[in-house]
Amino acid sequence: KLINCLIHFYKRFKPGLSRKMVEDLKEMVTRLEQQELDCQTGSGTVPVSVYCDLLACYLAMDPPDLTQAKYLMQRIPATVKQGEEGAELTKLWAVGRGMWTRDNPAVFAALAGPWSSGVEQIMARLSQGFRDSQKRLVGEAYSTIKLGDMALYHGMGETE
Repeated sequence: KLINCLIHFYKRFKPGLSRKMVEDLKEMVTRLEQQELDCQTGSGTVPVSVYCDLLACYLAMDPPDLTQAKYLMQRIPATVKQGEEGAELTKLWAVGRGMWTRDNPAVFAALAGPWSSGVEQIMARLSQGFRDSQKRLVGEAYSTIKLGDMALYHGMGETE
């Protein structure tokens, strides 16, 4: 009975990023893409923080820009990804890969962090946005659902 009430709530729930947040992310993406180009043409080396911020922004868009995220990961030099500084890139891409393959448990596990101060706020937005989109999906797709399935879609245990 509780699950049916939750589903009814989720059907009326209109989650998503606010217009201001979406505009902020678009602005950040534009700025970071230009910064990536400027670094490549100037010094030839792009700081890892630019790649991390850009990847996090692509993933946090509403809807996530998974295609651009994947292309970004393909153009980042392997030496950067495999280096010590590339550990956060690998963690960020674990989120993207989970989203790409629609593996919700992997997404929630990867979102757990911890994140550097540069991407922490973006990942908090992404985490909330992803959880909200899962609520919307359950509300639109199900009239009844098992508690275990509901917990899986929301990245929680059944007791939560």
